[in-house]
Amino acid sequence: MEPLDVLQSYRCPRYLEYPSVPLYKDQVIGFLTQAVAPFYGAEQTPVTAAMINNYVKLKVISAPEQKKYSREQLICLYVIFLLKQVLSIDEIRQLLRLEFPAEDTQACYDRFCRRLEGELDHLTQGESSLPTDGHPLLEAAIRSFVCKRYTVVLLEQAAEQGKEETPAAED
Repeated sequence: MEPLDVLQSYRCPRYLEYPSVPLYKDQVIGFLTQAVAPFYGAEQTPVTAAMINNYVKLKVISAPEQKKYSREQLICLYVIFLLKQVLSIDEIRQLLRLEFPAEDTQACYDRFCRRLEGELDHLTQGESSLPTDGHPLLEAAIRSFVCKRYTVVLLEQAAEQGKEETPAAED
């Protein structure tokens, strides 16, 4: 299958399609590698044990319990492995904190999947809300830049709002 066809037909694993029982790291690697492979080159290794360890160490995800990762941790890792191509780990940590509250992971994640699939469908069908001049590569690069910058601005605004809402420490 051609790479564009893979993107056009991509479907995110939905919340209930993730294993309901916790997985060991090697099982996590296998599951996530399969899920994110279409977004990486053939020669790339998208998911490694060292990467997962690093995200735990950096507190992007919580530590596994008894060396096993929950469905919610798998979902966070899936989002990380997709978004790390365009956002820094600190930006992803902030985004996960803001957009994936623990009490509503399923609804937030399913919304993420619908938006991702919608954007993939929209862009791979050659549709664009931007003016076009027949240069899809350049248009995609510009859209990536604009979206990345807009995301960073929104994260900065959220951080500032969080600082304003946090009560000042008493001396």
